[in-house]
Parts: sequence; C-alpha cells; structure tokens
Amino acid sequence: MMNEHARKQSEYEIKVAGQLDGRWQEWFDGLTISPGDDGNTVLRGPIRDQAALHGVLKKINNLGLTLISVNPVNL
Repeated sequence: MMNEHARKQSEYEIKVAGQLDGRWQEWFDGLTISPGDDGNTVLRGPIRDQAALHGVLKKINNLGLTLISVNPVNL
C-alpha cells in the first residue's frame, strides 16, 4: 500500500539551454514551456513519478538539448 506522499504528483522545473518553442508543450506531456531570463527555456509542471521524469529527460536528450538543471518545486 502506497503512503500519501507516494501518491502525490511532484512538480518540477527543468531548464534547458537555448530557446524551445511553445509548440512543443503537448509533446512534453503538457509541461509549461517558457523563456527564462537568461535566454534558456524552462519547462515546469506536475510529473506523476520517477518513470515519467525519466521519460521527459529522455525526450530532452532525443532532441539534442543541453540539460542545465532539474529541480523539484515545493508547492
């Protein structure tokens, strides 16, 4: 039986180098895509579990994007 924490989705902020067009939002499972202040791109939103997080990171890798950071966001 899962505990309460395990059932909750976690929200993440993922930063990649360069500009990623907002049209990719659906491909990234609905994560919000926005330009960062530093010319990079920030993807943010709920990710259901570690497997889903790895899936997002794999998509970033498949696009040849440079991953800058992955941070959980406290709600």
